Amino acid sequence: MPKKVILTEMSRKMNVLITAAGRRTTLVKAFAEAVHRRKGILVAADVDGLAPALYMADIAEQIPPVNEQSYIDVIRRIVTEHHIRLIVPVIDPDLLRLVHYRQHFAELGCRLLISSPELVEIANDKWLTFQRFTQHGYLLPSSWLPYQLADSCLPEILFVKPRAGSASQHTYKVPREKLKHVIAMVPDPIIQEYITGEEITVDALLSFEGKPIHYVARKRLKVIGGESVEGVTVRSQHLHDYVCRLLNTLGEMGGVGPFTIQLFVCEGGKIILSEINPRFGGGAPLAFAAGARYPEWILDMLEGKEVEPRLGKYQTGLYMTRYYTEIFRDKPLWL
Repeated sequence: MPKKVILTEMSRKMNVLITAAGRRTTLVKAFAEAVHRRKGILVAADVDGLAPALYMADIAEQIPPVNEQSYIDVIRRIVTEHHIRLIVPVIDPDLLRLVHYRQHFAELGCRLLISSPELVEIANDKWLTFQRFTQHGYLLPSSWLPYQLADSCLPEILFVKPRAGSASQHTYKVPREKLKHVIAMVPDPIIQEYITGEEITVDALLSFEGKPIHYVARKRLKVIGGESVEGVTVRSQHLHDYVCRLLNTLGEMGGVGPFTIQLFVCEGGKIILSEINPRFGGGAPLAFAAGARYPEWILDMLEGKEVEPRLGKYQTGLYMTRYYTEIFRDKPLWL
């Protein structure tokens, strides 16, 4: 069970809260190591008293579902009680709920590691992502909403998913003739052309001022439930130039902190932007192992230190494979 920590004056200076920690055990451990070097504590919170990441933290806290009215009050209580300096949300619903309280928590001496409300909204809506980043000159899959289909010349193979979906839920590759049937199965759907090419994930970090600090590009070799379980880090000059341009665009749009970006590198080197998530991704441990010391650098920035950009500096050809491990307790932290 996570141990209770007696707060000292030093530990109050760099205590971190990770919300909806879930199965992000490596992320929690990485932040805990960075926090402990500063004599601080790592608090992990979740709805589920058996969420594995809770057992990697110094203190575990129960929180209500993000859509409950009491959610912000509970987060505020945790921040105040444990003198939290940084909140790290790791799932999209938490981002959407917390982003409007950045100033509120700042007044408590706590920074939310989160991008601007506008960018969070755009990233959560695949239709808005298509519109805005097309305007910025990036190639994205051709996209339609259901009411636009009658006037559209559709490709033979399409991909249907929710506008605000995550973890690959309700996603379907579908031939054009079966499109209407599949659309009825998907909540608030968007229809996109099906892209073939090498799928690349980019884990990246922007400073609190939106300056690109670092990125790691990796190829997802195996995905289960929308999360990478096998991967390898990759690099090319063409990809590097593209990612640097994209990160600068994100910074100009209010981007702050971690990003997980999905790309397709197609025939002839054409790069198509698929998704942008302004948070840590499930495959971030591979980036950490390749040289992305993001928890350490984030805490450096929180201390007011200048973190120099290290764009393109990471180990390539590093493979990751993952497996389940177990934690046994006589009872959950809470029911």
